[in-house]
Amino acid sequence: MTPLGDGIDRRFTARPGLLIYSCSGLLNLVPGATEKIQHPPFSVNKVQLGYELSKRLLWVSIASCLLSQQFGYNMWILCSPTVLLQELYNITAFEEMKDSPSQMTLVIISMALFPFGATFGSLPVGYLADRFGRKGALVITNILSIISSVLLGCSHKIRTYIYTLFTRFYAGMCAGIISIVVPLYLGELSPRSLRGGITMMPQLFYGLGMLMAQIAALRELLGNRKGYPALTCLSMILPFLQFFLLPFFPESPRYLFIQRKDEENARQALNMLRDRNDVDDEIEELQLEDITEKAEKNMNPIKLLSTSSLRWQVITAVVLLVGEELSGINAAYYYMERIYLSARIDIKKIQFVMVGGTALCCCVATVAVCLADSKGHRFLLLSGFGVCSLVTVLLTMTMEMQATIPEMAYFSTVFLNVFLVGYSVGAGPVPPAMVVQLFLQSSRSSAFVIVRVVQWFTNFITGVLFLYAEAHIRVYSFLISWPISVATFFYIFKIVPETKRRTFVDIRRLMAIQTARKIDIKEQMDK
Repeated sequence: MTPLGDGIDRRFTARPGLLIYSCSGLLNLVPGATEKIQHPPFSVNKVQLGYELSKRLLWVSIASCLLSQQFGYNMWILCSPTVLLQELYNITAFEEMKDSPSQMTLVIISMALFPFGATFGSLPVGYLADRFGRKGALVITNILSIISSVLLGCSHKIRTYIYTLFTRFYAGMCAGIISIVVPLYLGELSPRSLRGGITMMPQLFYGLGMLMAQIAALRELLGNRKGYPALTCLSMILPFLQFFLLPFFPESPRYLFIQRKDEENARQALNMLRDRNDVDDEIEELQLEDITEKAEKNMNPIKLLSTSSLRWQVITAVVLLVGEELSGINAAYYYMERIYLSARIDIKKIQFVMVGGTALCCCVATVAVCLADSKGHRFLLLSGFGVCSLVTVLLTMTMEMQATIPEMAYFSTVFLNVFLVGYSVGAGPVPPAMVVQLFLQSSRSSAFVIVRVVQWFTNFITGVLFLYAEAHIRVYSFLISWPISVATFFYIFKIVPETKRRTFVDIRRLMAIQTARKIDIKEQMDK
């Protein structure tokens, strides 16, 4: 760690209160120093910054999330077994595979290629975001997403299996980039009083993209062989719309100030986003963060993994993202149609019921976005994983009992929707927002690369193994996610601090104190 004396910047000579706080905050990051200074004499976090959501920040946030909406659209079209999956193949080759195992293998490979591509797509994002800026990375992602839509739109013309595999892999690569760039950009644009809700918006628009895909894929609309070309091309509208709005996007003020040392342009970006001229309080916050992270400059994923002072942050981020992936959401969508059929819902109406379920999830996610900065992110995480942990057991029980008690199908339907609500409240939207808040500026993009690579690879493995597991243990495949959700719940309860309305430096200090206490307790128990 940089010596404390090296952290004193000349810009702070006229701000003694901020200098005292920066020194005390750094001391709190040093092992063994947490007992010396529990309450720093001054904290930027105690300044009440009641920012309102300016019109510029609102439309930039919505426009940035158009790529997340395309991501959700493609995810549903390419990975949902209910959406004309075989239309993506060379139909003749698919029909020639008379045996079911060969067809299952074909389906599994095609579905798994999306997260496999996303795993590789996530790898260079840290370099892109730090080399070309957050806005520059967004521009590159936008262009790649337009190309992805064009390639998918040509699938009905180029009917070769190799081309189909390539388009799914490439679409997955774009999804991996989007899953990092959009929340990273929004997390650095937003003021801390609104950061939680704004950083959760990509997950909301991801759900809206799925809803858009489900509506477009209705059999009465484009969910048929004739409408398939238009179905795959429809998502092209979103990146094209964003392409014309990108010139009006500001660069991340944090990136400009801390990584590019460009205070003037950072101040101008803040003036634009906050719709006011007085942004000295946020500039001071950026200066404090710049001092605190002097030991983390020029960070990359390899260096981050080898930095002991950031080990708990990396572990926490991985636990949250993997917990989200293995919470049981994939099994829920897999069994959704089957559960509705068992509840005696007409097969022709199931598609409308599924649209209604996704619309409910989007409404719940909207409520979660509004509550994030009042109820707190930790509260939403505990609520979401708590519901998922409980309902997976109840859902498995009711699905197993349907053979003897047919009325249990109605309980399964209720529990399925409760599970989706719990996921939409916290287990889905909050973990990416927490990754933004657990790391300081220079290590944030590298942290996103690490956790997204782990998450997407987990998604890939799950996609490969789930159908085989379901073929052997049936509904009990739901129980595989139960211990993971429970373990994630208790990890959040014991380790993760509340982050709402706090500066990144305050969150780092709280995380250091929290983990130091756990280490001390463990050492005492070992003795």
